[in-house]
Amino acid sequence: MKRLSWFFLFSIVAVSCLDQPDCYQLNNNYLGVVFKIIGGGTDRVYLSSVQSPGAGEVLEKPLVTTEIGLPLNPYASETSFLFSGYYAPADAPGPELLLEKALNLSYLARVQFVSEDCGERHVFTDVAVPSTDFDSVRILNSVPTNPTTTNLELFRCPRTNLVYVDFLSDVIVKTISVRELSGTLFTVNDTISSILLPLVQERDTTTFDFVYANEATRTLMVSYRTTTRQRFEFCGEQTFIDRITNVAGETNFATVTVKEDSIYDLPRINLEITP
Repeated sequence: MKRLSWFFLFSIVAVSCLDQPDCYQLNNNYLGVVFKIIGGGTDRVYLSSVQSPGAGEVLEKPLVTTEIGLPLNPYASETSFLFSGYYAPADAPGPELLLEKALNLSYLARVQFVSEDCGERHVFTDVAVPSTDFDSVRILNSVPTNPTTTNLELFRCPRTNLVYVDFLSDVIVKTISVRELSGTLFTVNDTISSILLPLVQERDTTTFDFVYANEATRTLMVSYRTTTRQRFEFCGEQTFIDRITNVAGETNFATVTVKEDSIYDLPRINLEITP
């Protein structure tokens, strides 16, 4: 019973101390975690669920965020978390990169008497990561604090094939297909102002066929250079794309302007299009 109720008990204790700010500030059971991209900046993720044995569901509701506070179990020396959702690197829709990762933490939890008014508190130190399937983890501070600061950075390898297309006026799109990948069809059925589209890394061109709501069609062909190398130790060999250009003879949008000719993560606008 103690194992199942630790999270709720700790929450009650914290709330009971709200009338005594000095006591409340002594609690340090939340670990600050930030999501990052290897070789890039802060990442953004959509979390549908974060679960921990004993605590159950950590989130009150799904959220899009760059960081999160994780509650540590004061009655154990380890706590594990399972993250579910997907990476949401830009406001533009596009192929989802699923987030199904586990994070296992170890730490030293001890009880410390504070005062007659505040009673005891649980003190957490020596936070470590025995195992995880995130691409990489960096420990910035092994002692949680209150207010919560960043203790861990959780990294993923960059996505290297998504071209960021920005429309100068909104378009209502039913589907987008990739001609070089027979059978690859994205069902959109929405009004969009921008979108992330996958370039075929095994080729030097990719052709996208757009079908509008009124059944009108538009084609976008993109050419580029690919280079395969290991840029980051944890990511192994990856294929990087640059020298992006519009193939004018195959594209029938009104105008296509190259704003950035390389792929970045987080994405930057590569092509600006007049529908």
